[in-house]
Amino acid sequence: MSLIQELRGPNGWNPPEPRKHIAQLLLTQNSNKLKVPNDIEYPKYLVPTMFLKNAFLADVATADASGKLNAVGIFDVIFFSSLPAVHRDMSLIIRLEGAPSEKGDHELSVELRDDAANKLASFNQRIALTPSIVRGNLRAQVLMNLRDVTFRTAGQYEFVIFINNRFLGRVTFVVQKVRVQEAGET
Repeated sequence: MSLIQELRGPNGWNPPEPRKHIAQLLLTQNSNKLKVPNDIEYPKYLVPTMFLKNAFLADVATADASGKLNAVGIFDVIFFSSLPAVHRDMSLIIRLEGAPSEKGDHELSVELRDDAANKLASFNQRIALTPSIVRGNLRAQVLMNLRDVTFRTAGQYEFVIFINNRFLGRVTFVVQKVRVQEAGET
């Protein structure tokens, strides 16, 4: 089945310019956003109603009562002089945005995986999207403060993010072993 046939769907929906809309769908899928022109009504199964606005790692993150985020030490590489090693404190910041139809509670799941896709840890949390003054969408901001995370080997790791068991995105980072110079070495 071609992408155009898929876009037409079971009810025979047919966009006025299918190639233009296919290109637009493909281009915007990679940015986790789907730009829907106001003059087109897309079938519900094509329009994602919740997406990952952004996610990243920091040494410390807090949010005040108004939701203003404070993140210090944003990183994507962790250096250790020996392995295995324990990273004492890190924060995973996840910001979600959803359509008004997503109002209510949702199950957020995060898995820590190594470069062989082995699940090393998982975290679950109930979240609720709240109204935003920007574009009338709903938003949620989640700060996961993680303590004493152990890394056994160097390599690439990732936090994989799911909402209601649906994949939303990932935060990829690298654990690297560095050689520490001894006193007097050049």
